[in-house]
Amino acid sequence: MVAKPVNGHEQALIDATSTNQLMEATHAIAQWERLSGTAAEAASFDWIEERLKHFGLDTVRYEHPALVSWPESASLTVKASDGKSGAVHCATHAFARPTGASTLEGDIVYVGRGSAAELAQADVSGKIVLVDGIIAPNRNLVVEAAGVAGSIWIAGTHLHERGLSPVWGTPTPETAHMMPTTSSISVTAEDGASLKAALRKGFVHVAMATEVFQGWKQLPLLVANLQPSAADTFVMLSGHVDSWYHGAMDNGTANATMIEVGRILGQHRDELRRGLRLAFWSGHSHARYAGSAWYADTFWQELHEHCVAHINVDSVGAKGATVLSQGNSMEELRSFVSDAIEPIVGQRLDARRYGRSGDQSFWGHGIPAALMSLSEQPPDNADPVLLALHQQISGGETKSGGLGWWWHLPDDTMDKIDPELLTRDASIYVLLLHRLCTVPVLPFDYRPVVDDLRKNITTIAQQAAERFDLTAVLAVIEDLSGSLQHFYARVAEVNGDDEVIGVANRCLMRLGRELIPVDYTQTGQFGQDLAIPTTPVPGLQAAATLSSMNPESDDYHFLWTKLVRERNRLLHGLVQATRTVESASRHLS
Repeated sequence: MVAKPVNGHEQALIDATSTNQLMEATHAIAQWERLSGTAAEAASFDWIEERLKHFGLDTVRYEHPALVSWPESASLTVKASDGKSGAVHCATHAFARPTGASTLEGDIVYVGRGSAAELAQADVSGKIVLVDGIIAPNRNLVVEAAGVAGSIWIAGTHLHERGLSPVWGTPTPETAHMMPTTSSISVTAEDGASLKAALRKGFVHVAMATEVFQGWKQLPLLVANLQPSAADTFVMLSGHVDSWYHGAMDNGTANATMIEVGRILGQHRDELRRGLRLAFWSGHSHARYAGSAWYADTFWQELHEHCVAHINVDSVGAKGATVLSQGNSMEELRSFVSDAIEPIVGQRLDARRYGRSGDQSFWGHGIPAALMSLSEQPPDNADPVLLALHQQISGGETKSGGLGWWWHLPDDTMDKIDPELLTRDASIYVLLLHRLCTVPVLPFDYRPVVDDLRKNITTIAQQAAERFDLTAVLAVIEDLSGSLQHFYARVAEVNGDDEVIGVANRCLMRLGRELIPVDYTQTGQFGQDLAIPTTPVPGLQAAATLSSMNPESDDYHFLWTKLVRERNRLLHGLVQATRTVESASRHLS
């Protein structure tokens, strides 16, 4: 595939991306340690807002409540049967339950990766377990469900800050019970290996003490707009401001990039066919995406009706970050985003599904999304312990070494930023956002989306066998596929007529509203799925388990009833999408 070439005007936009502006903004923002809801974070929001106003953008500042958390202290003392004893370096986690004034004591039990099967094979009820691998909310849920008293996780070379809430944003009555209920700490791979070696010789008795802040804070949220008077739609570019420590890379450079995009596109306001909305969140790191979730809830209808795409930016411009093929993108946007990356660095995005992270609070709205961390480290720069673990789990090589060893550490400071690479990354965002705001017909290709749906539904149908019929779903997918081929043939003939372009764009927006919620969400349009890994068509994935269940059991009938409703939701979205495409094609003929 050949990327759309950069024209002379676009090259001027790329050349206008200022290293000095970017580094000045990053320096300013990274002067503060930006814990969510603190005065230091508020000062950084003040600086960003004044900068945006200086460049002529219209700003709005909000405040909203959120449940935030961060670790305060942790200690681990070990006494082993082989005579080894003493303190072990450790860290606890945001939203983990603190031990408080007391300590949690007991012999530890090693449980491998902490899978449900491994936990079931060990006597872990009321015990402290030792688990291989960096802690994550989905993994912690499994460990806590086994009835443990606490957990010790063996991380990599460094103890990166981690948040344990599996709930996306502020908990609700339906999700509050999923918040962590046990104390946990992480130790380095070296210390973890020593604990496992001691266990092979006998018992290891530990005493854990942790302090974790958890409470309600008022969080800031800043929006800045470039909105042409004749446009009723906009592209949203978002990034979080809160940080672990000074967060020069995560997320100072991203905030600087957003400001630079606003500065440059503000100088070309008269070229925009649709507006640009910059959204700066708090509560990303310490409230599990509470800022973007609040905005998604509070402005649901406006976003649903007027936001054409959501582009995220996180942790750009780091030293050594030469991998630009592993960024996230929904399928309908991937080719267009790649066309903005390839002319500048000669790389395209690999096909990979968007993960459940990075303030992706807008899937229920049906808004196409792309990017987060645009540039990453090569594998040679990765933590060797974590890289080996990733390769073991994935069963193969990886192209990315992550965001740098300093990610979520006090070491995320200005010396980790490469001014040239930051300018490179920012120029990609400038080019991408300018194209998204000026291209006549929205660049969403839903043909590969439907191809993926066909593949995933076929797999689920095969796994469910005769227990669950998805024939009707697959038939509608074929109808939609044919209708899309006809529609895109008509779109290719659009010759600049504003009324015809409007028909095409309204259709493309509606397609996202009808397909994205069923392809990406389990809770539907108005809720938020958990902040854990997700799967394609998540509402129907459980159909694959029917073939191994007793069809006379209550559980079988309970699940089957739920799956019928999920099939109805999927069918409705597909049928509505087909009708939308066919109606638009008639108007374009």
